[in-house]
Amino acid sequence: MYQTGYQRLIKGKMKKITILLSVILLATATESFAQIRKANRNFDLYKYSKAIPLYQKAARSKKDEVRKEATLRLADCYRFVNNAEEARSWYLRATEFSNIDPINYFYLGQAYRTLQEYALAQEAFQKYATLQPDDPRGEAYARYCGMMEEWQLFPPASEIRNVKNLNSRYSDFGPAFFENGLVYTSDRNPSLLENKRYGWTNFNYLNLYQADPKFFRDFWREMAEPVSMSSKFNQTFHDGPAFFTPDSKSIYLTRTKVEKIRKEGNSVLTYMLKIYYSSLEDKIDYKAFPHNSDSYSTGHPTVSKDGKTMIFATDMPGGKGGSDLYLSSLTGGSWSTPVSMGEQINTFGNEVFPTLVNDTLLYFASDGLPGYGGLDLYVCRLADGRWSEPENLHTPINSSYDDFSIAVAADMKSGFFSSNRPGGEGNDDIYAFRNARPPVKTIPVKPAIQPVLLAMKGMVNDKTTGKPFEKAKVFVLNTKSNKVKVLETNADGVFTMPAEKNILYVAKAVKSGYIDDCLNFRIESSDTASLYEVPRPLMLDKLEVNKSFRVENIYYDLDKWFIREDAKPALDNLVEIMKKYPITAELSSHTDSRASHAYNEELSQKRAEAAVRYIVLQGVDPSRIIAKGYGENRLVNGCSDGVICTEEEHQANRRTEFKILSIQQQTADDGFNPDTFATEDEVDVYLFDPEFFRKCFGSKALPRENITNDLKVEKTVAQEVLLPAPAQTVSGACYGVQLAAVGNIMPVNDPWFKGIKDIKIYKSGRLNKYVAGCNDRETAQKLLSDIQAKGFKEAFLVKIENEQILLAR
Repeated sequence: MYQTGYQRLIKGKMKKITILLSVILLATATESFAQIRKANRNFDLYKYSKAIPLYQKAARSKKDEVRKEATLRLADCYRFVNNAEEARSWYLRATEFSNIDPINYFYLGQAYRTLQEYALAQEAFQKYATLQPDDPRGEAYARYCGMMEEWQLFPPASEIRNVKNLNSRYSDFGPAFFENGLVYTSDRNPSLLENKRYGWTNFNYLNLYQADPKFFRDFWREMAEPVSMSSKFNQTFHDGPAFFTPDSKSIYLTRTKVEKIRKEGNSVLTYMLKIYYSSLEDKIDYKAFPHNSDSYSTGHPTVSKDGKTMIFATDMPGGKGGSDLYLSSLTGGSWSTPVSMGEQINTFGNEVFPTLVNDTLLYFASDGLPGYGGLDLYVCRLADGRWSEPENLHTPINSSYDDFSIAVAADMKSGFFSSNRPGGEGNDDIYAFRNARPPVKTIPVKPAIQPVLLAMKGMVNDKTTGKPFEKAKVFVLNTKSNKVKVLETNADGVFTMPAEKNILYVAKAVKSGYIDDCLNFRIESSDTASLYEVPRPLMLDKLEVNKSFRVENIYYDLDKWFIREDAKPALDNLVEIMKKYPITAELSSHTDSRASHAYNEELSQKRAEAAVRYIVLQGVDPSRIIAKGYGENRLVNGCSDGVICTEEEHQANRRTEFKILSIQQQTADDGFNPDTFATEDEVDVYLFDPEFFRKCFGSKALPRENITNDLKVEKTVAQEVLLPAPAQTVSGACYGVQLAAVGNIMPVNDPWFKGIKDIKIYKSGRLNKYVAGCNDRETAQKLLSDIQAKGFKEAFLVKIENEQILLAR
């Protein structure tokens, strides 16, 4: 076609714009990946403050994988630099991505707790406890959040104030009394290497500072301006906090020793905490604590008056949590092997900053004991050689942020502590307190939201390979609430959820292209474990052409081929498989070698035909299943003619098998589809097909007297569930439809009876008979037809006379 010059010009410009746009998009994508790589390098080097702006740029990427990684790392960075508001924001965004590590819910709970959003924190911790039931922290922190409603009613335990002229816009913490003044740690000034900053926070390295009260020994009022202590106390990297003996003659100091290690190809300077001590009477000569290590940290020492007992914090291997308190004794000039302070003090969390007062009181900070959030301060009392249970110092000394490193004056009612709570001058501030009262004894209370008390854990495996099955959908029915929880297995084939005792649960695993599996179980009240393991794995069996399944529990009388009552449940399972899956199949019957070949072939063919006839009568298209009797032609062992074998060996050859001949394309329809439910949904059982859980109770149906109390159906006391009551006396006779006869009592609005009204229960020996209606025979006959159309194929007409159930003649 002829084009004008103008058209060619426009077309050329559009081509250039398209090329330019492609270049821009490519450059943007490349820039996003470059940003994330650079940010990751800083993150790996613990330079979180430098990584944050890089991750913020990457978080705006249009690439989902870049945006997800940046979001998760930003949340971690803000957590590491103690910015709770930003941490909460980014962890909340992180939970919107799929397949995230459950630990992110834990960190979200921590951020909520720091911000005093205890209800949301409790919810996040409960979510984590459900996903990670083996980690005690989720359950514990959910319980601690529930205690806050009562704790907030406690009166103030002291009076506090921010000592502003001691604080800076950086970190100021670790107060300790020395001579007539106060020594503390701060990163306000550069270290001796002028331009060095600590990449974690982008602040300077820690040094010791000293200040005296403006009024002699009046530490509550104003303090003089702090001054840096001499180079005898401060070195190149982190110095402090420090502990001084009451006579000010000795110092015990936490310092860092710089170690260069390799981390994923990078040279990383790491700062292990180490303890040093020296006499201050003569020339300062620091000695290294002999249990320092280049592999773990030791720090925050506190020492008894005689200098022979040291308590310190360490993350050495073998501890209970992240950082624990240990004790070492000075004997014969040597410090003994450190011993843990025990489970009374150490928790799964972090215990740090111990302070001994008068050798009888041990103050320390912990984030693993009941508290407001972050680190809280506690005190233990020494009596008869044993430390008491830790007591929380409560508000206002403690807050939902980090409160730590306390120095207690001689009057035992005043002193200083450190906190990073909002409203301060910088990251960590020094606070003074006075008029401290003994801590309130904490009383565990029932939280506003019930904490996770118990969890169940189950497995789903591939029946053929025995390997764990990932991303199988599991439906767990709570027969008390009639709610179904929708779960999905993880990479280890595991599913977990909260649970209660004395409730019958039903778990069913499904996966497209596999035969589902289910079971029911009850957690007994006598079970003391916090994690209940489902009795057996759920086994998913793959549908494959020419795959054979052995059908158990199909028995025949001698020389007979009619279907016995005890064979019907197994055949009903085959009916369900044929109705559910688009397959054609062969049902084969096999005999042992006893009797002649001709006889065995004829008998096995009749038995196979009888079984197929039963399946077809239940509504299966006869063109989809064939009967084949193989007699003794396919023995599974060597027990052929003339071979002496045990009865068990002959029994192995007498079997029924089900073989898949073909698998047709599944056609879409408007029928029930469990895939419509999303993972983590909790839905009403009435939204499910009535047949979905029925076989999970041990039998497909609950039809007649041959079903005994082996079937345990949950009795519920929930208000919305109708409990069956004994039928009232009926004058004369009437007719009804018997639905079931079971040994256990079950609610008449149980989902098994869905759609059927006017059900009453009649006692007959050990059985409870469930009968619908009490009408004339013609009306009852119409009701029977309606009920059978609803799927109750084995319901039948009965006569009700003088509260007795009789067969209708």
